Amino acid sequence: MTELKMRRLVAAASSTAVVVAVALVVIWVIQLVVMGVKRAEVDRLQGEIARLEEERDDLEDEIDLWLQNWKIEERARQLGMTDAE
Repeated sequence: MTELKMRRLVAAASSTAVVVAVALVVIWVIQLVVMGVKRAEVDRLQGEIARLEEERDDLEDEIDLWLQNWKIEERARQLGMTDAE
């Protein structure tokens, strides 16, 4: 192999390595940005889940109270303690 061919080979290998390294860094940065966006989305969804669970618990409490009131009124009707029949 002549010295000129060796220099061309080294130059080609070096430029290829630099291009590959830059491409890998760009891909790495893009992945970090995507992970940050996904993490923010997960945090938002977890907050929404917590809010909906709290709302569900409140509604269950309201339903239990309504059922208790209904049962009390029904029992009062059975005992003849109300005018509605």
